[in-house]
Amino acid sequence: MHRSLAGEVGKGMIRDVPVAEPVRTAGSRVIQGLLFVGGAGLLEFSAGADRIAFYWTPLIIGIIYLLAAIIDGPRGGYWATALGLTGWGLAVAYMGAVRPADVDVAGAYLVGVGFAGLAAALLRVRGFAISEAGLALTIVGAGAILALSLRTEAFVDATTYAVAVGTVGVLNVAGGAWQLAAGPPPAEQAKSD
Repeated sequence: MHRSLAGEVGKGMIRDVPVAEPVRTAGSRVIQGLLFVGGAGLLEFSAGADRIAFYWTPLIIGIIYLLAAIIDGPRGGYWATALGLTGWGLAVAYMGAVRPADVDVAGAYLVGVGFAGLAAALLRVRGFAISEAGLALTIVGAGAILALSLRTEAFVDATTYAVAVGTVGVLNVAGGAWQLAAGPPPAEQAKSD
């Protein structure tokens, strides 16, 4: 039986949707880490090298996070960050590429993050592990960086974000490798015995 999201929201039932705890395996952390490192390289050699305009940066990072989220599936991590950055990034890329004279930039950005919130609600209803706080923190962080970008030159340099994404990647590879070397947790090992 299919229920509409509007009906779910109207009944206040979205909060009652059971969502399983996120699951991230050691192997997927390594794969995600490699994806982040590769994405950081892509970002550096495209927007960081001024081969494409800087306004593509949020969307590129959003897509990198979206691919990392897909690796773990519905119960994986990174969904909140992926949706927040991709929604906002689509609006930023649209405004930067099209530059419509009759559309307010701030309003367009709000539409982008609004669509991100709507996508998060739709996916949560379907059992995806999406943190409302994680989505909100992503939007607050992106907004704060945007607000301070006129005062801080590093905030308008794609290399800054390439380093950040690459760091996330290296930490994931290291954490996943550490988990793989340590073997399964004692609880999982007891189940297999």
